[in-house]
Amino acid sequence: MSPSLMRLFWELVNQAQPGLVLKMDDDGLMHWLLDQVKQKSSLDGSQQSALSNYIGDRLPLIRDMVTDQF
Repeated sequence: MSPSLMRLFWELVNQAQPGLVLKMDDDGLMHWLLDQVKQKSSLDGSQQSALSNYIGDRLPLIRDMVTDQF
């Protein structure tokens, strides 16, 4: 995954509405985050797969970060 894609992803996480993120289950949150990135950047199949795996591995961290903003 490229550094620019990582930066974009974490910027979107930081901008996410905590109430919305905390209401979603893991699968819903992963799809929502993927959709947010796809709206800002076109992803090919391998990038989407890599990002999906990256998000899945970091869901607890994402939730912790959002909770700290709440």
